[in-house]
Amino acid sequence: MVKCQNASCKKSFNVPLKTLNLQRSPQEIYNACPFCLTELKIPEKRAEIQFENLKEEANQREIKEKSDINKDNSTKCHFHLGYLSERTSKDNIPDECLVCNDILECMLRKMRE
Repeated sequence: MVKCQNASCKKSFNVPLKTLNLQRSPQEIYNACPFCLTELKIPEKRAEIQFENLKEEANQREIKEKSDINKDNSTKCHFHLGYLSERTSKDNIPDECLVCNDILECMLRKMRE
């Protein structure tokens, strides 16, 4: 955690903003408090390590969200649960039913009711 060095702010945060100072010539980028934009005197390596850690956390969160979406998509059925128990024996089983997690429940649905 980084604490703002501004006496009137003093808020804590994880990652400082990379801010471009347009008033200086040449323009330079500096670390700033995300609340009051005060320039922070943080060793650059520490700021980079924090930034890398946050990027890694964001990547892991994104991977988890994608896997959750894939799980949701795999359980959605274009037919309905019990479709396989209602079809005639001459009808072919749709390909998506063959890879469905609920195929047994779908086939046995009529027997259970």
